[in-house]
Amino acid sequence: MKTRLTNVPPAIAALPKSYLALMGEFLLRPIKSGAEYDRAARIVHRLAMREGKFDVGEEAYLEVLEGLVERFDRERYPINVDEVSPTHVLKMLVEQGGMSVTELGKLLGSKGAASELLSGKRKESSKAQIAKLCARFKVDAGAFLLPAGAPANAA
Repeated sequence: MKTRLTNVPPAIAALPKSYLALMGEFLLRPIKSGAEYDRAARIVHRLAMREGKFDVGEEAYLEVLEGLVERFDRERYPINVDEVSPTHVLKMLVEQGGMSVTELGKLLGSKGAASELLSGKRKESSKAQIAKLCARFKVDAGAFLLPAGAPANAA
């Protein structure tokens, strides 16, 4: 039996049904525990696997939830980016994304470049490749750049 809510503010009533359905899974509020983080991360992962095939409500919800997950990560697990190489970042993202070298090669336009980047033979991606990686993995370009002053052979 469905119950009808009364006194629903017009702004809430106007939200897309997909947004409200996602709110039923996880309310958009600061993440305070590992269990909440796990639930939120599962939703982000599920939606991200659809690679941009969202309606307006899903896109808005995902954007806010990603921000909440990132905030929790930053606060609980800070990373010193000066200690993490672009090679390490790329390996981690490829692994987490369940990508193969071939799939990464298709993304970058060259399987050889993908292999060299993952092995550490090439230390830094080209600007065009960085743009593709940022779009695919939703990360800042700095993740794929060597720190200023780092030796060219630093993996």
